[in-house]
Amino acid sequence: MASETSQPPMAWRLCGDQVKLRRQDAGVSREELGQEAGYGPETIRAMEQGRRRPTQRLLDIADEMCGARGKLRAASEYLQPESIPKQIHLFLDAEARAIAQCQ
Repeated sequence: MASETSQPPMAWRLCGDQVKLRRQDAGVSREELGQEAGYGPETIRAMEQGRRRPTQRLLDIADEMCGARGKLRAASEYLQPESIPKQIHLFLDAEARAIAQCQ
C-alpha cells in the first residue's frame, strides 16, 4: 500500500464482501471454507475484508461451496491488475516538462 491510510482496491473489497455474504447465507464457516481452499481462517478473513486480493482458488471453492452458480468466479476478471494506457508516455513527458519549468 502507498501509505497506512490508503484503502485496498475497491474490487478486492467488493469481491471479498460478496464471498462473505454468500458464505454466511450458505451457513459455511470461515474455517470450513479455509480448510477446503487450503487457507487459514485469518487469510479468509483478510480476503473477505479486502486486505488481501481474493485468489482464483478461493473464488472457485467458495462458488462451489456456497452455491453461487458462477457469480463468485465471475469476479476474478475484475481482480486483475489495471493495464497501463498506451498513451502514458505522453502524460509522463508532459509531467517532466512541467516539473522542469517549475524548477
